[in-house]
Amino acid sequence: MSDVTDFSVGAVGDAAERIRYLDAVAQLGAQAKDATFAMQGITEKSRVLDCGCGVGDDVRAIAARVGDGGSVVGIDANEALIEAAIARGVPPNARFLAGNAETLAFPDASFDAVRAERLLQHVADPQIAVNEMRRVLVPGGSLLAIDQDWQSIVVAGGDRRITRTIVDAFVDSLADGWAGRRHREHFVAAGFTQIESRFFVTTLSFAHAYAFVLESAIAAAIRSERLGQQEADAWVRGLLAADARGTFFYGVTVFLTVAVR
Repeated sequence: MSDVTDFSVGAVGDAAERIRYLDAVAQLGAQAKDATFAMQGITEKSRVLDCGCGVGDDVRAIAARVGDGGSVVGIDANEALIEAAIARGVPPNARFLAGNAETLAFPDASFDAVRAERLLQHVADPQIAVNEMRRVLVPGGSLLAIDQDWQSIVVAGGDRRITRTIVDAFVDSLADGWAGRRHREHFVAAGFTQIESRFFVTTLSFAHAYAFVLESAIAAAIRSERLGQQEADAWVRGLLAADARGTFFYGVTVFLTVAVR
């Protein structure tokens, strides 16, 4: 089994699989992107930093939004993703750089807006990353973070004990599986005082839930020896049966936090 959800520095595995995962997730969330850009006040002439930019879809969208008078930089610690982002096209007002959110190579007050979507769950020290992102913001600039709280995964249709085991193993396999619920903690500690947090539940069909999350969660449980292959197979069969009956359900809570420096 593969784990396509691990984007931490030093993660092993197939870069192509992770790129396919990012493309699929981007399609699911495309409709909400413009709303988050507006929420941060990203307009013409804005200078924007996208931390954990992946293959650069948001960077290209922001580049079109800020126009010739603005600029956008996308950074990612995974050099294979940066290479893919560059191969897909770099607008004249954009740059892609390999870089780490915990050690941003930019002067103080370099950006009007900084974005960190599904990033803090993967960095070794999210507090240092938030401190750095605040440092590079101009006074009045905004930081937006979006992260799942993976402990909140709800799966209906499988054995209760095995479900708990799989969810716990998945949470523990990430740098911070509780990243969503810890946004405010990190933002306050970084010195932000104007903070707005929202949460919503993302639901997926069985096919999408298995491809995007559950397969990786099962892999984490087996890898950590909390679960055997036979138990995992039985759990999946239970989910498939529930899906056939129309009783399968998957959901996870996602936190969106915006702060103004």
